[in-house]
Amino acid sequence: MKPLLRRACILASCLFLFASSGCKSTLPLLVGTYSVAENGKLKEIVRVDRDGDKYFIALKDGRKWLPPTEVSRIEEDDLEKILNKPITANVNGLGNESLAVVQIRQGWKLGTFECKTGFMLASSLGPIELYRNDVQDSQQDQARNRSSSDIMRQ
Repeated sequence: MKPLLRRACILASCLFLFASSGCKSTLPLLVGTYSVAENGKLKEIVRVDRDGDKYFIALKDGRKWLPPTEVSRIEEDDLEKILNKPITANVNGLGNESLAVVQIRQGWKLGTFECKTGFMLASSLGPIELYRNDVQDSQQDQARNRSSSDIMRQ
């Protein structure tokens, strides 16, 4: 009986450590450059960078990257404040009070917006579908049939 109890305690401890560290460990997955679909092509729009424990978001204005802004982890309630709508999904995101890069389950919907790639840029103007540049080839076909106006419609 003691070995069984000991195994159960070890298992419970491992599950607790995994659960408590799991959310934070997903933030590095957001690091990278993202594009939007515009006229059937992908156009870079936002970049997430990391420097030690700090994260930054930089927006692209034409051909030039704007200075990065430090951001932090956002939760569902933070996303609700940005979009001014209730959120009913788990969120992995980085942002501030007005803008966020968010990973959310593929197929998640908010009004008429559907996040097919699993990544979006959230602002008070609404969600915009993002395409990760490191998986750009697999998403190029999706972008050919979509435009920014389709993506921004709510």
